[in-house]
Amino acid sequence: MEKFNYYRKAWHLLGFITPIIFYFDLLKGSFGLVHASRAIIFTTIAAFLLILIVTDTLRLKNKAFGEFYWKVFGKMMKEKEKERLNGTLPYMLSNAFVVLLFPPEIAFLAIMYLLIGDPSAAFFGSKFGSYRFYNGKSLVGVVSFILSTILGGIILTYVFYQTNPQSIFALFKNGGVSITIIVTIALGSVTAGLVEFFSGHAWKGILDDNLTIPVSSAIVVAMASIYLLSASSEQILFPLGQLYSVSNP
Repeated sequence: MEKFNYYRKAWHLLGFITPIIFYFDLLKGSFGLVHASRAIIFTTIAAFLLILIVTDTLRLKNKAFGEFYWKVFGKMMKEKEKERLNGTLPYMLSNAFVVLLFPPEIAFLAIMYLLIGDPSAAFFGSKFGSYRFYNGKSLVGVVSFILSTILGGIILTYVFYQTNPQSIFALFKNGGVSITIIVTIALGSVTAGLVEFFSGHAWKGILDDNLTIPVSSAIVVAMASIYLLSASSEQILFPLGQLYSVSNP
């Protein structure tokens, strides 16, 4: 289990800005787009990804630029990222994936699994993780990842209920807590926790848990939504052809 990095985790928590904008549709109506928040977020992420690819390529190939980059941003990066791609790149890829394909609730949950689970596992694992597995990760870290994200999911689905009681992801249905919602959250948490446990940094850092956790959990939650929450595929998968559709004047 890696050492808890306060700078890195604090920076990652800023990632909640994306799902907040997406869920509350804060960019609604911008540029006359029907799906303005989704389209603008995705386009912004895509542009940022291009910048990251260019700067990371320069950082890894040019020693002088690499030293300057590490001096400025090193506190927010893992030591191993000095020789491989910045973990922000797979993180932004995962954000682009969930925002492009899924409803805001699933995107919010998928990003939450990473932003809450990863720092919880790192913090509690580094402080209390005496029993460790073959890969250096601790049992305490794995358990704290799963429990913290289940709690985070319950809080989020309560927010969904308060802001949109008719949402299929609302915590309460028919006057009581929806057990199927809790099960759906838990399935996503366990999936994300297992993916984090087995995660590596293949493809020069692209196949990082910053990518695999949100992507895998979003897919599992989407499937659970169809089979457990009786959601239709049209409610779960966004039609890509409508991303930049413009509203009629």
